[in-house]
Amino acid sequence: MDISKRLQTVAALASYPVVADIGTDHGYVPIYLHKIGKLKKAFACDVRKGPLEKARENILMHQAQEIIETRLGSGLTTLQPGEVDTAIIAGMGGMLMIRILEDSPAVVSSLKELILAPQHDVDQVRRYLHSIGLIIETELMIKEDGKYYTIMRCIHGEEKYHREIDYLYGKRLLLVKDPLLKELLIAEEGKYLLLEEKLQKSDTESAKERLTQLKEGLALVREALACW
Repeated sequence: MDISKRLQTVAALASYPVVADIGTDHGYVPIYLHKIGKLKKAFACDVRKGPLEKARENILMHQAQEIIETRLGSGLTTLQPGEVDTAIIAGMGGMLMIRILEDSPAVVSSLKELILAPQHDVDQVRRYLHSIGLIIETELMIKEDGKYYTIMRCIHGEEKYHREIDYLYGKRLLLVKDPLLKELLIAEEGKYLLLEEKLQKSDTESAKERLTQLKEGLALVREALACW
């Protein structure tokens, strides 16, 4: 089955055979897990009827209807506590992910693992995970179609980061000196420097305030780059 590198990476992190794919869209992740023999039971969940109908068609086409069940509804509310071991949430923003987790604390508590691939606000997701007693056990970065994606496997436990850069950029990515993260940081540094040059030409109060904020951000990027 031909699915994106991002979704393959997400699927590869699943360790248990009973899975819920939240925001399943066309059902690609559970179908792929079934195809590679990693699935005993799956729930393909989506809040939108159209994509869920397409997921049903794809499930039938791949003869996986006995293994993969579709459910219409918002986030993890389609599940009962203890019904699945693994929940996968990918393809949406970080703040929406946080709201999904907030809405179903009993289901989150019952999971053995949580696989997340937030498209932005990743630092907020990391902070929230720590606040509800989850450890970011694995963190990976991939690049696809010119975009960078962070993918996390989370399990229950106590963990806190002590540096701001660990929440902003990912402690485990910094520890392993991830080459894609370095590439992203160098690009960020370049953007900061260009903007700094423009702001220095302005004498307005708003420009001065923005310049102060920019320098703080640039300092954090450079602190992160110093890990290499």
